[in-house]
Amino acid sequence: MSFKYKILGYFFKEKSKTEVHLVLLKWSSYYKDLSTVNQEIFQIRTLIFIKTTRFLSDPNFYVSPEMKIVISSAFTQVTFGLKIVALSKFNTIFIAPSAYTYQKINQLFDGDVNIKTNRVNLSWPAVERGFKISDDALNLCIHEFGHCLIIENSKRNYMGIFNENNLESYKNTAIYFINEVRADEHSFLRNYGGENLMEFFSVSLESFFEKPNEFSQKLPKLYNSLAQLLNQDPRKKEHPKLN
Repeated sequence: MSFKYKILGYFFKEKSKTEVHLVLLKWSSYYKDLSTVNQEIFQIRTLIFIKTTRFLSDPNFYVSPEMKIVISSAFTQVTFGLKIVALSKFNTIFIAPSAYTYQKINQLFDGDVNIKTNRVNLSWPAVERGFKISDDALNLCIHEFGHCLIIENSKRNYMGIFNENNLESYKNTAIYFINEVRADEHSFLRNYGGENLMEFFSVSLESFFEKPNEFSQKLPKLYNSLAQLLNQDPRKKEHPKLN
């Protein structure tokens, strides 16, 4: 483990790290496959995210420590190859007991990123499904955190979340493939990814983490551009980080 994480690790009790470890062995296939050292780093990054995030819910719906760990682990997973360990703009997460709606909108939501309230909204049943079935390219937390990263990166005047060259390369690749999705030229990525580039990114992320081998075989150029952007390759299960 690097000196940086050894120092950061001192700020958290061994009991907290053990709790994260046990919860994620139960919930996260990504975490279970990591090497022991990477699991220790993952624990610290997850605890930092929890410490810097406000978790809210309806008064009659209890959000347990386990639920916070599960949700936070998705952010740690997506950003495991990046320097960012927490969100600055969207640092409030509201967990709903079921799908929800907004006034004057006749639609149920499992989750969304609300740029007016700077809040990530998640329905717990959808979060749960995303982790219990880990190979269907449907993970609500990964999807919504993908939106957060794109929005936060665009708001930063310096020190972006992503390497600029890698981001530009990914954008060019995404523009090409989003047109294929819209034209229904392949069936691997969900059609919802054709809505816009932000949805395309989040839909691609879900497949990147839950179907990496199939993704890399069917869409190698897109897969490789995402791997460079995120600085990780989930096919390398014990050591996914590239640099």
